[in-house]
Amino acid sequence: MKNKEDKTKILFTMPVDLKEELSKEAEKDFRSLNNYILWVLLNRNNK
Repeated sequence: MKNKEDKTKILFTMPVDLKEELSKEAEKDFRSLNNYILWVLLNRNNK
């Protein structure tokens, strides 16, 4: 298990309508919003 020092926090601002849209997509995949955003970022080049 990683220590707290091994983790990085990322904070960013997004428009409310984008957050709502991403939340709906995350819900469809049974993911949290944070998990869904991370998944999108990690898979953005796989298309």
